[in-house]
Amino acid sequence: MLKIVDAVDGVFEQLKEHGLAEYTLQQNMWSVYRAIIKYHFANGTDEYSSQLVTKLCEIQRKRYENGEISRKFYRSFVTAEFRIRTYVEFGKVDFSIVKDFRRFKPSETYMELSETILNSNGLTESMRVRLSHTVRKFFCFCEEKGRPIEQVTDKVFLDFVSEAAKSTPGNMTIVMRALKIIADYIRRNGIADLQLNLSLFRPQTASRQMISGYSQEEISKILSVINEETSRTPKRDRAMILLSFNAGFRGVDVRAVLLSDMNWKTGEIRIVQHKTGEPLSASLNGVTLNAIADYILNERPKSKYQNIFLKYGPPFSPLKTTAPLDYAIDKYCRLSGVSKKKNRAFHGLRRGYAIELAEAEVSLTTISQMLGHRDFSSDKAYLTFNRTQTSLCALDFSDVPISNGFYAGIFSSTPSENLKGGDTE
Repeated sequence: MLKIVDAVDGVFEQLKEHGLAEYTLQQNMWSVYRAIIKYHFANGTDEYSSQLVTKLCEIQRKRYENGEISRKFYRSFVTAEFRIRTYVEFGKVDFSIVKDFRRFKPSETYMELSETILNSNGLTESMRVRLSHTVRKFFCFCEEKGRPIEQVTDKVFLDFVSEAAKSTPGNMTIVMRALKIIADYIRRNGIADLQLNLSLFRPQTASRQMISGYSQEEISKILSVINEETSRTPKRDRAMILLSFNAGFRGVDVRAVLLSDMNWKTGEIRIVQHKTGEPLSASLNGVTLNAIADYILNERPKSKYQNIFLKYGPPFSPLKTTAPLDYAIDKYCRLSGVSKKKNRAFHGLRRGYAIELAEAEVSLTTISQMLGHRDFSSDKAYLTFNRTQTSLCALDFSDVPISNGFYAGIFSSTPSENLKGGDTE
């Protein structure tokens, strides 16, 4: 039986011959194929197992359905499984496009109904894709129960909610929205008699996870490994990381920064935040200014676009998503030995900025303003990591005068006022 490492090496040799760039090969190795190799080792074998690779793809599919990973990342595992399998079976990688077979595919009648429902609600394309899975899954559930659409009842909806809560507890908001548009369509067209008001259902909010930020020491380690050997755009990556860590910008705002947003004379940068639509101004330190200038002058390609940070290859357009930022910080953490903490990605730089301010005992009002938050509730995540400022929330009432009510005569003065000369506490 072929070793999994040898199988992956064989696939990569043919990928090189097929014309894939070295950088692309490294990305695939780190994010996908290395995970497949490690999954074999974790299951006590170094030999290729089609069952194990299929099982890993199933795990990634569930993560995708739960919103933990992107569809693109999930599809990378499906493609890798196909390429490894064809190499092992035939000695040659099949470079055909792997078809995206949907797991939940109801009958043709229900598929047509699914499309009709999704098309009749004015949904954005991204929301339509997110709801499509649940809509199809619901109609598969109906078929399993032997229920044509005319016989769907309130109990069918409730049973499905119960099943979904067990299989995808982190995705119940999407589940309930999908069920609502299905029920509304059925009622609106008089298809079945439904009395259940799904608007009254409120999915329980998952407990909020506290994601730590990056420290100054960790940032120093990360910056030390960014060079021409580890990246095609080292100056860009360095500038983006420093901008987020030293100005607290969100990843979506970093990728959208324009050349005209920079004021080189004052060392300031002014943006309109993507999340809130509110303007935000930040003063940049010399290190960050120099990093941005170094990228613009020595690495940034000529482009018709005014965004500062551009893609590596033609047509040298702006970054469409923050996925490249998350991938970059994850890669540099691996190379520098910085531990990969759960759910900590590029946004951890913004958290690190806020935590640094909190540890320097900057007031929460000032931190909130510097982060561009609308209210203090958004700052709770950063306050939690600072014991000094958290302790300020638990002061006693010794300095609060009590002049009225039952306790006025008991606590009429502070302890310090009751002390006489020479007395000690």
